[in-house]
Amino acid sequence: MKLGIIADIHEATDYLDACLQRLQLLQVDRIITLGDIYELGHRLDQTCRLLAGSSVSGVWGNHDFGLCQPDAGELGNRFAPESVAYMQSLTARLRVEDCQFAHIEPWLNPESLEDLWFFEGSPTTAQRRTQIFSSQPDRILFAGHYHRWLLVSPEETVAWDGKQPVSLADGRYFVVVNALVNRAFATYDTESGLLTPLHLES
Repeated sequence: MKLGIIADIHEATDYLDACLQRLQLLQVDRIITLGDIYELGHRLDQTCRLLAGSSVSGVWGNHDFGLCQPDAGELGNRFAPESVAYMQSLTARLRVEDCQFAHIEPWLNPESLEDLWFFEGSPTTAQRRTQIFSSQPDRILFAGHYHRWLLVSPEETVAWDGKQPVSLADGRYFVVVNALVNRAFATYDTESGLLTPLHLES
């Protein structure tokens, strides 16, 4: 299966529209968002229309959490019912084949607002690697949140800058996908194990 992966959209509708068109041309089988769709709400309805129109599924981020809960209260009243329904279709975690998708590191609880806002530097220490890979059984663990590219194995932080494809065919990996607000997104082929970082032209 060829997956399109989009992280940290933050209502960047022009980038999102271009990204979705690119993924359509690449003939991905499924598109997944890693959360943080919401920014200030000014373009949320348009953002959700684009995502729903491309059948994008995914997980919520720290910016999305309140709107993704069953009772969004006054916040939900600010947006079209279709937008609220889309946001509430997002989940804490998503699994596809041997991959798990969440907004944050897998040892954290995405149903806890405190954990969703956790940030104590990039997860590159031996302690954080142990926490990541001992917390979940999935072979490939995807996250967003950090607005950068990052590739970590149980043994090391891999020397990879997100400028070229990388094979994840063997071993276990934690992958941070750079943010769409940085014009970045990715594809991942679950059969070949090839992760391909992509970038929108300015």
